[in-house]
Amino acid sequence: MLLMINTAVKKMSGPAKIIELDGIPSTRWKLDTNAVHLWNGKLWRKEKIGCVICVEKDGPENATLCHASDDGVETFHCMNHGSLIAVPYSMKKVYTITIGDVTREGEEEVVDTMLFPEEMTLVSRNELIDRMLDEAQAEEKEAGPAPEDVD
Repeated sequence: MLLMINTAVKKMSGPAKIIELDGIPSTRWKLDTNAVHLWNGKLWRKEKIGCVICVEKDGPENATLCHASDDGVETFHCMNHGSLIAVPYSMKKVYTITIGDVTREGEEEVVDTMLFPEEMTLVSRNELIDRMLDEAQAEEKEAGPAPEDVD
């Protein structure tokens, strides 16, 4: 019997612990990506990457939490900016590889979503996206081509 219980426990997946957040000031929260958090009567998980405005900031006041309802619908909440909406994006790269006399062409595509504050206007969101794309393009240009082997 004990062996069956140990086997069942080992097969269980999911978080190892539940952290209660209600009643604790948010600045003292100890959020854990390997746990679920009980907050406002719901179970939430901490997102590794969240609100686009807070993504590079530390601290529980900038964390993003996600709650999945019984029917699988996810709700995202930034502790700084409130409710978030998931905006889909795709990135496609087309490439050509030539090795000796052999050439191959291909493409890679990434499809995902970015989380933006729900209260952000479409104009503000598009301005932020333009800035982010400009910064990414400038960083790529500054990095230059891949380094070549030097003899």
